[in-house]
Amino acid sequence: MIDLKSVASYLDAEYPALLAEDWDNIGLLVGDFSATVKTIMTCLTVTPEVCEESIVKKVNLIVSHHPFPFQAMKQITSQTVEGSMLLQLISHGIAVYSPHTAHDSAKDGVNRQLAAILNLTDVMPLNANGSGCIGNCRQNGILLSDLLQIIETRLGVCSYVGDINKSVNRIAIGCGVADEFVDKAVQQKADLLLLGEARFHTCLRAQSLRLALILTGHFASEHFAVKTLAQKITVQFPEISCFPSDSEQDVIKRYNYTLPCHK
Repeated sequence: MIDLKSVASYLDAEYPALLAEDWDNIGLLVGDFSATVKTIMTCLTVTPEVCEESIVKKVNLIVSHHPFPFQAMKQITSQTVEGSMLLQLISHGIAVYSPHTAHDSAKDGVNRQLAAILNLTDVMPLNANGSGCIGNCRQNGILLSDLLQIIETRLGVCSYVGDINKSVNRIAIGCGVADEFVDKAVQQKADLLLLGEARFHTCLRAQSLRLALILTGHFASEHFAVKTLAQKITVQFPEISCFPSDSEQDVIKRYNYTLPCHK
């Protein structure tokens, strides 16, 4: 029998707190360390749908990339969505662990996995604290249009800033919201910054600095790593059934409208 403390200790070692941002809330956020863990579900975010799925599937532990709860709560009641979910999880003995920004920055974390998708070499942290990463393209002078095709094949439709025929040799990466990486990417001589999302004025600044952007969407930039995380936990704890959530979907939908054909 594997207890929650053993699983949490393993995740703490793989995604240490020193890699997390100061503002983050990571580690075991809900749960009894002595509880037995037989079933784990990974997800990007704990939502009402994920909460219901975990109850139906008799999950003992949710490993959620994003923290839940994320911010301090003065009250835990059924009058709020967050409070209601917490009460449900606790009543069903379901623990919650979040690695969040430590998972982003780990040696095999989300940003390094994105670098692998792009087949980058000489990958290193973008910042001194280990956040983000940057590397070189194996193919010198790859076009932005070709990189867009690679990302869309793996992660789905994405947006971009810059000249689609721009030649790219060096790429910086920051999953999720990574506005703060624009200046650092330029300092590190990146031609392109791949990120989940950015504010409009950040995009304007990147354009003025001649830094191309690929914006995959927040969900797409991180959700793929939830499946990898489930596989990793399974290897470490083969006695435990571990799987990614089936119910989780991107809340932002893309509307594909085709103009009617007039004869």
